[in-house]
Amino acid sequence: MKTCLAVMFAALLLAAGNRTADAQNPQPPQPLKAEKIRDDLYVITGDGGNTTALLTDEGVILVDTKNDRNHDDLVAAVKTFSDKPIKYVINTHAHGDHTGGNQKLAGAVTIGHVNARAAMIKGSLPGPPSLTFTDQMTIFLGGKEVDLRYFGRCHTDGDTFVYFPTDKVLTTGDCFNTGNGRGVNPTGSTTPGLYADYTINGSLLGFPSAVDASLKLDWDTVIPGHGPITDRTRVLKWRQDVDAIIDRVRSMTRGGRTKTDIEQVLIKEFGWEPTGNPIRTLDAVLAEVKQ
Repeated sequence: MKTCLAVMFAALLLAAGNRTADAQNPQPPQPLKAEKIRDDLYVITGDGGNTTALLTDEGVILVDTKNDRNHDDLVAAVKTFSDKPIKYVINTHAHGDHTGGNQKLAGAVTIGHVNARAAMIKGSLPGPPSLTFTDQMTIFLGGKEVDLRYFGRCHTDGDTFVYFPTDKVLTTGDCFNTGNGRGVNPTGSTTPGLYADYTINGSLLGFPSAVDASLKLDWDTVIPGHGPITDRTRVLKWRQDVDAIIDRVRSMTRGGRTKTDIEQVLIKEFGWEPTGNPIRTLDAVLAEVKQ
């Protein structure tokens, strides 16, 4: 019980710290850029989380809608490769940089995990999913299939992996990133954005099992929540490094090393940004690995 309370307290401190840091260091919007992945599949990068767009003869399926401020630019980007309406929006999780445009996409059905909807409602975030699932869901539109899977806690407790079986492409949300929240990787780390949001029941220890489950699907290209598109080989290397991080933090914690010692190892040996979200979650991470 004491450990659970410690995790909750650390998470609340983290949330307050994140809001303060964001207010002090606001990031200007980045221009959006559309990238073709397959003939019917595009990724729109730039400000906010990555947005995936599947094109069909009956309409477009979007995965994530970036920030509210990106809505007009996002819709304009979609119109450069399709004149069809946006029929479905799938949210990979509850955060506003992935769900901010939901409320403005009138006519589209918004879908997310039941826990993501609950988190958005609790946080008074606009445009929560109107259609939810618990373990698995499949959408068919224009003769094309999109599979939604829930593999347990990782970035949050409501993360959706989106699988495009015909294209052999997987969209992970923030359970796997190749960049930080701004989509860049200034240190060259293999684990930028390895961030569990403990305020909505994320779990660093849940990342390996969630990604292991995703690796059972037949895909060769992965679209991360933030950062450049990559492949299965990069995910497998990331997976090894996550194990190494967890083992190192656990052994240092059990060995009585200080938080500062652990922080320096993560920065110097694993390339974590000194002021990034992963470092700012360290109190909650340490509380979790002690359980």
